[in-house]
Amino acid sequence: MQKLKFLCLAVLLASSLGNNSSIQASSLLLSSIRFAVIGDYGNSGKPESDVANLVKSWNPDFILTVGDNNYPVGSATTIDTNIGQYYHEFIYPYTGSYGAGATTNRFFPTLGNHDWETSGAAPYLNYFSLPGNERYYDFIQGPVHFFALDSDKREPAGYTQTSIQGTWLQNTLNNSTAPWQVVYFHHSPFSSSSSHGSTTYMQWDFQAWGADAILSGHDHTYERLVINDLTYFVNGLGGANIHGFGKTVLGSKFRYNGDYGAMLVEAANTQIVFKFYTRAGVLKDEYILKITFADVTKNHWAWSWIERLYAAQITGGCGTSPLIYCPDAAVNRAQMAVFLLKGIHGSSYVTPAVGSSTGFHDVPNTHWAAAWIKQLAAEDITGGCGGGYFCPENPTTRAQMAVFLLRSKHGSAYNPPPVGSSTGFDDVPNTHWAAAWIKQVAAEGITGGCSSSDYCPDHPVTRAEMAVFLVRTFNLP
Repeated sequence: MQKLKFLCLAVLLASSLGNNSSIQASSLLLSSIRFAVIGDYGNSGKPESDVANLVKSWNPDFILTVGDNNYPVGSATTIDTNIGQYYHEFIYPYTGSYGAGATTNRFFPTLGNHDWETSGAAPYLNYFSLPGNERYYDFIQGPVHFFALDSDKREPAGYTQTSIQGTWLQNTLNNSTAPWQVVYFHHSPFSSSSSHGSTTYMQWDFQAWGADAILSGHDHTYERLVINDLTYFVNGLGGANIHGFGKTVLGSKFRYNGDYGAMLVEAANTQIVFKFYTRAGVLKDEYILKITFADVTKNHWAWSWIERLYAAQITGGCGTSPLIYCPDAAVNRAQMAVFLLKGIHGSSYVTPAVGSSTGFHDVPNTHWAAAWIKQLAAEDITGGCGGGYFCPENPTTRAQMAVFLLRSKHGSAYNPPPVGSSTGFDDVPNTHWAAAWIKQVAAEGITGGCSSSDYCPDHPVTRAEMAVFLVRTFNLP
């Protein structure tokens, strides 16, 4: 089942598991958790020590790693110095020499390329006791289902999305019933670093399979990206030498390489908060994934778009207690006036006073949207539905919306290019009154139609569809 995920609110500034088998989604779903994420850290010295002290000051329930746990070559002679020296109290069973271990395992690493430099990654596999085959595995803690992958090309079960490992992830993600799904591994699918950059072979269909966030490392930087409405983190400032940045990847929202640090993540049933701190305890980035509306779950096809519309303060929903959005309700022409003017002018826009008349026979100046309707007409986005009427309660059709959106985006004087011989949609002949508008709204990527071949010009626009149209038209964050 395809799940579309979302971007919601981003704020930019400058427990335990000991079971060695996969834990099912029925357990611990109601509790909140806080965990740390470290990457490219296993290089004993002051930077790693400082980051470890930062992590331990948070008293996290557990720690995830995104690989390169044991520099330089994953040797058995360095593994305890690079890992146990700093994190032994989270590891179970711990057999190293730096003190007592945990009573249940609270350390969930993934393999990096340096861990594979010793044949078969044997020191790593001997050092840890992890779920599944220990190279890739899943577990659930609180409201989060975690999926640890091995992104190295030496993985016996393959490293492509059609491999044994990839098929396992797809099936397990699709079957997950936890509120949140987090996938983590070493090689970053997308990265703006000048050292490694994007690892294209790890650009799997994570979003379609149901992932909410992707955590990775390999590049020794911190970066947050949103690619096709899925949030990716590069988190490789755990202790190894810091990398520089090169060309910024499209979709990159925040980049940092000024000092070492780690991520603190707090998850509850309705939100996850991701934070990155430097080793000095300075918060550099904070990002929140949140479920806002009771009637728009993460499985809804337009969830991400609706959340973005809400975050941009274009809508407050259609009801409260609980807060709901009514995604399948049709957008009438009065509501459309409000949506478009807020999209054009911003969420804080206030219309001029309506005065004694709206200019439309069917819209008295006491109508709830009177001022919005009058202003939309004043800006020449629409002249009404004919004969001096606006038809405020009539649903807005997809053909009408094509015109409204393009005029709102380009100005009231805008006219689309000639339609030519075809609109590109089977149900919109080039003689349709809105043919050129429909072809152009598709050409600008605002909509791809209602199916692979149809546009459904006479269908009412739903509130879910409206969210997509507005976010794309006005490039809302």
